[in-house]
Amino acid sequence: MTIKRYTSALLYWLGNHFFMNWTPYLLRHWFLREFCNVKLGHNSSICMGCFITGRKLEIGNNSVINRYSYLDGRVSLKIGHNVNISHYALIQTLTHDPQNIDFNCQEKPVVIHDYVWIGARAIICPGVTIGEGAVVAAGAVVTKDVAPFTIVGGNPATFIKNRTKGLRYQTRYFPLFDTDIQ
Repeated sequence: MTIKRYTSALLYWLGNHFFMNWTPYLLRHWFLREFCNVKLGHNSSICMGCFITGRKLEIGNNSVINRYSYLDGRVSLKIGHNVNISHYALIQTLTHDPQNIDFNCQEKPVVIHDYVWIGARAIICPGVTIGEGAVVAAGAVVTKDVAPFTIVGGNPATFIKNRTKGLRYQTRYFPLFDTDIQ
């Protein structure tokens, strides 16, 4: 292994096991921006307990990544403005080809557009695009693209109903310590 690989692994270990669990937002966000190359927009928050990996993660303004979420930025993961990702959500950008005799890795970027709400414990699979204003219900497993302003749920996620258009809210969520108290 090269020194560069060890250094990178050490930075993510520090990020995920120290900064993500023991430091306030300003210090946590500084570390993620400076050492893990996370592009984090204005008034966006990554809460305690999240697990971040990879150097290709972009998060827009006023977006919330809630506690214990997993963000896989090893391949491009773009999260828009005013996005709410609830507790324990899992977003993957890498997978394997089960039919390949060498079990080759497949890189599949994920895009989450503005005003998306991803419910608690939802799973977003590699290669998925979630359209503007869409809602992914709690516990849903999203294996295919989600159309704008639709609500999906289930395993695999399917259409439930349409969502109101013309959204204008701004999410801003910075709870104190590891609580829901703001």
